[in-house]
Amino acid sequence: MIEFDDIELLQLQFCMSQTKNMMAHPSEHMRHASITKKVEEEMNRRKEDTGAYTREKILRDLEKQIKELGG
Repeated sequence: MIEFDDIELLQLQFCMSQTKNMMAHPSEHMRHASITKKVEEEMNRRKEDTGAYTREKILRDLEKQIKELGG
């Protein structure tokens, strides 16, 4: 299994959205849709479990990074 952190998964979602219209063969559309669905399901799971991709989580992460930098 491939492990992605939250930002990598967000980047993958973006890449999938940008390549959706580039699929030529029906099987490519099916695989693309399947991958996109799995990415979105994982993002939703993380959002529910950890608050990932929410404004609150982003602010908490930024505050943590600022503290680690000595601010």
